[in-house]
Amino acid sequence: MPTSLTLNDTNTLANVDWEDILDTLAGQKCVLFLGSGAYESPDGKDIESALCSWLDASNPNHPEIRLYNPDGFFLFRKNRFKRKVIGNIKEFFNQEFKETERHFSKVAQIPFSMVFTLNFDNILARTFDQLGFEYQSDFYFKHRKAPEKFEKPNRNKPIIYNLMGNIEEPESLILTHSDFFDYLDSIFKSNSMNQDLKDELEKAERYIFLGLPYEKWYFQMLLRILSLHSDKLKEIERTALKEFEDPRLHEIYTEEFKIEFIPTNTEVFIDELFKRCSDKGILKSLPRIDIVDANLRVLPPDEIRNLIANADVAEAMRYLKVFIDQRKPRNSKISNDLVVVRNRLNLLKQRELRGTIYHQDFHVEWNQIVERLLELINQMENL
Repeated sequence: MPTSLTLNDTNTLANVDWEDILDTLAGQKCVLFLGSGAYESPDGKDIESALCSWLDASNPNHPEIRLYNPDGFFLFRKNRFKRKVIGNIKEFFNQEFKETERHFSKVAQIPFSMVFTLNFDNILARTFDQLGFEYQSDFYFKHRKAPEKFEKPNRNKPIIYNLMGNIEEPESLILTHSDFFDYLDSIFKSNSMNQDLKDELEKAERYIFLGLPYEKWYFQMLLRILSLHSDKLKEIERTALKEFEDPRLHEIYTEEFKIEFIPTNTEVFIDELFKRCSDKGILKSLPRIDIVDANLRVLPPDEIRNLIANADVAEAMRYLKVFIDQRKPRNSKISNDLVVVRNRLNLLKQRELRGTIYHQDFHVEWNQIVERLLELINQMENL
């Protein structure tokens, strides 16, 4: 049964059962859960504060947002304003998150077969894309029937599952209390998550929790919904990195959920886990995609546009990357923007394969990706 790691006053990294963690990773029985505390915004703030500032959500005269409360849920002045705010949230997550991506580049090489995130961004997925690693992507979508087709996740093709929706699918996002109660209804009816995936989650032997919102009222409910409480899975090891100012919360999570808390931060823990995986020889090898791309000749922009016109968008992206790499160092933003667009294309293709997107919606999003790709080509020409 799974085990999870957590931080408390009496434990240090030396007290962590690293041997068991490495064994469960090697046996593909270790699951990672990521929350907002595992992220660092571009300005160094915690990600929730940074998003609040980006949206100006605390402004009492905000034209769209009436309230953004400490639980991270919004109250909109009108329902139709929700889509506009989602667009602004998407712009926020499309920024460079250098420190977060640096941590996540190590996470991508650690052989987790399943990663569940409580955020709705795709920063981890685009880090996988940047490094050339394969992965599966899925996410909660209110009352959407879970994909019937199930590919068992493994270390070489793990699943990244967004528990609170995905920013590329606005209707899936849990942004309000109403969204959350719809979420509960959907989960209780066994919608949205494939039963085989739930079974894989319950077969795990260790859970690692990084940066989860223990203090939020709904988090205990979420743990129970996912069957992560001690009554169901008594022998699963649970580890997390967090200290509680409130001793009552600490007692609830240690006694009710059997979480072991370790007094360190996400960066230190990931660095140590990465080092130990490297020493044991179980890190995933980085794909040599740059060597493949280096053998491509540099196409002029018009030829790259011709590839797009012939619907060979993925190939156009490869050649645009080569074109960008030839013009360093003035192109870092365009290069990062290309990674975001490649990530959107990969997610769109996966949704098409899983049958989780309507035909007309697929073409709308495809056209948006093409339009953005053409914009990047124009920007490169104007450098």
